[in-house]
Parts: sequence; structure tokens; C-alpha cells
Amino acid sequence: MNSFNEIVGHEEIIKHIKSSIKTDKVSHAYMFEGEEGIGKKCLANAFAKTLQCEEGKDEPCNSCSSCKSFDSQNHPDIKYVVATKKTGIGVDDIREQLNMDINIKPYRYRYKIYIIEEGDLVTPQAQNALLKTIEEPPGYGIIIIIAHNSSRFLPTVLSRCAILSLKPIEEEKIKSYLIEEEKLSQVKAHMYASLSRGNIGKAKIFLSSIEFEEIRNDIIYAIDCIIEENDLEILEIARKIGEFKEKSDMALDLMVTWLRDIMVIKEINDEKYIIHKDKYKTLLKHGQLLSYNRISVLMSRLEDIQKNIKVNVNYQLSLETLFF
Repeated sequence: MNSFNEIVGHEEIIKHIKSSIKTDKVSHAYMFEGEEGIGKKCLANAFAKTLQCEEGKDEPCNSCSSCKSFDSQNHPDIKYVVATKKTGIGVDDIREQLNMDINIKPYRYRYKIYIIEEGDLVTPQAQNALLKTIEEPPGYGIIIIIAHNSSRFLPTVLSRCAILSLKPIEEEKIKSYLIEEEKLSQVKAHMYASLSRGNIGKAKIFLSSIEFEEIRNDIIYAIDCIIEENDLEILEIARKIGEFKEKSDMALDLMVTWLRDIMVIKEINDEKYIIHKDKYKTLLKHGQLLSYNRISVLMSRLEDIQKNIKVNVNYQLSLETLFF
């Protein structure tokens, strides 16, 4: 429905946005920045929908023609600026989809809103083209940029935007959402919330992934093989995990948190601090059979892999060398 009351966390930012709507002090350019999955798009969409709502309140009514048009992805005065080429959002994209269009008055509603969802793809040249409009926008024009990191933008663009930085959400809030809205058990909600590291989008990806349990079971089996010194099986399971290339972040997160749980068991053995509570007996066995030194070596190698795959080092090969 794209309403503020459906968003998990980010209370201060929502409070700020609602205040600007109530006092009619809405800026002409905004930048929502934060990591992938943190909630930037949800906030931007709720903001745009609320601004255009015919009720004129700080939450969309979800029943007026504007709200219905937005929900059906058919709003005449809320537009999304997208890349038309693989090289990113270029000068022509900004000029044709935004600069030229914004000079035409709104079709029906109060504002004309432009949302750039992939702000990180806006080239420096396109940023300069965008700057001209941000400097002198028509009174009805609002531009919302969504980006992972504002540092990629020219200082001249940033100085004219209201920058709203989204921070990690408290794990308890994500856990409550998973229990209340997704109907998960306490144990499962705790695990997904802990794995998310304050990122509601990541929690939803873990929850919806059909590969999650398969990857986790493969990791458990890999640890079993390390303990048994079964090198052939370790190599085979590493190759299998490596096949989930598009799920590399998930696999690495699961490995790190599994080893972290083993360390917790070895140090204090308090189930309260365990992420993978549903596998406590297996963790206990691994904790008894793996040395501190072996766990430390694996953790160090995992950190290296996480750094290396960001610069396109072969993920499959990295996994194969991890366990040896």
C-alpha cells in the first residue's frame, strides 16, 4: 500500500517528512541514501504518494483517485527516471525524462514528482544536467534521488538536496515484524532478524529464499567434513555452495554467523546469544570438536573472501581454498 505506517523503523526520518508535509515546507530535491534493502524505496514511494493524496494529510488515504492511481502504477504526476542504456542514467535520460518534462505543468495533482530509483547510476555528466533543474525548479516540481552512497554525487548537487540517511533498524523491531506480519516463530524470527544486521530487505530475502536451508545445511556438512578431515567431500561441498553465485552474500553471512555461534558456545555456552538456535545441538557438537585456532583461521579467510568478491575475485575458487 506504500504508507508510512507500514514501514519498519526509520521513525525520525518519517517524523521529519511528516512535519514538512504538515507545515508545507517540502523541499524541491531529496536524496534518500542507505544500503540496499534498508527501506529507501519504500520511504520515497510513501512520501510521493502522501504528497499527492487528495486528503492532504501526513498519511495517504489509500482511497482517493491519486492514491489508487499510484497503487496501480499509473499515476500521471509521479514519474520514474530510468536508464535507457547499460552505461547508466545519462545526460539524455535526465534531459528527456526530467528536464524537458518538468516544464509541463502537472496533469491533475498538486505536484509533479520525479523519482530516480537507481541514483548510483547517474553519470557525472548527467548530474550536471540535473543540477540546472534542481537549482531553479518550478514550484510544483519535486525530485527524489535514491542512492546507496551520497558521496558518489557532485557537491553542487548534494548542496541543493535534503539528504536523508537511513541507518540500520533495531533487530527487535525486525523480529517483531517477522512474528506479527510474517507469522514466524520466535526462534525463526530471531534468526532472520539477527542475520539481517538491521536490514529489513535482507531479512525478507532470507525468509523468501528457497535456497536458504539448503545452503545452511551444506555449510553444516562442510564443517562436519572439516572435523572428519574428509578433504574430498570438503572440496565437493565447497563447489556445491559455489554454484549459488547469486546468493554469495547469503552463503557468506551464514558461514560467518555459524562460526560466530560456535565461538559463543565455546566462550559462554549461553543459548540466549545464539543466532541459529534451532541448530543448537549441532553447534554444541561443532564447538566441542573445533579448536579456537581453526575457527579463527576460517573467520579470517571468510573476511578475505568477502573483500575479494567485491573486486570480482573468483567466488568458486575462493570457497574451494577456504576450508584447507
